[in-house]
Amino acid sequence: MPKNIHTQDSSQQRASRLLLAMGVIVLVGALAYFVLTLVVNRRTPAAPDTHYTADNGIVLDYESAVWPVCEMTEDDTLGHALKLASGTDSDNANYQIVLFQRGDASTYEDYIGQSESDLKSAYGVISPRKVKIQIEGATVTAVRCDIQAYYAVLATVEYDSGDVVYVSGLTKLASIGDIVNLVESVSLT
Repeated sequence: MPKNIHTQDSSQQRASRLLLAMGVIVLVGALAYFVLTLVVNRRTPAAPDTHYTADNGIVLDYESAVWPVCEMTEDDTLGHALKLASGTDSDNANYQIVLFQRGDASTYEDYIGQSESDLKSAYGVISPRKVKIQIEGATVTAVRCDIQAYYAVLATVEYDSGDVVYVSGLTKLASIGDIVNLVESVSLT
């Protein structure tokens, strides 16, 4: 009988140590997740070195080292749009792209809603979340959608004049600040 009690006691001690170890692992994992979330969503101030006025009247100040490609393009969905990209090779894992289209409130019935629907049908779960972007003299509505290892950033920039800039961008998780800085520099001629 005493031997049986000793076996139960050591078994309970092992179980307690195992539960404690599991708790520590969960706590370390939660802490790592919190730190990664802060790092991924950090805001780094822009240091624009290039001023560009596009054919469609959109004016941007941007960092040429981050956005070496800046040109007008014809996009199947957006039509005539200003394109900024991190390079020419879209197969590169670090590729980022942002398209800016100028229009008015009637150009799209629900630009962000339609774009989210298109992304959801193409990628499944996209987890849209609001992004706070401020532009003086404009009302900005923006969301980011988590797509595997990337963020899609969708925004409408509505000016008091009635002009609207429609923005769609794709960036790796750690670089959302690059797109936010770019969108915050938008103005019209």
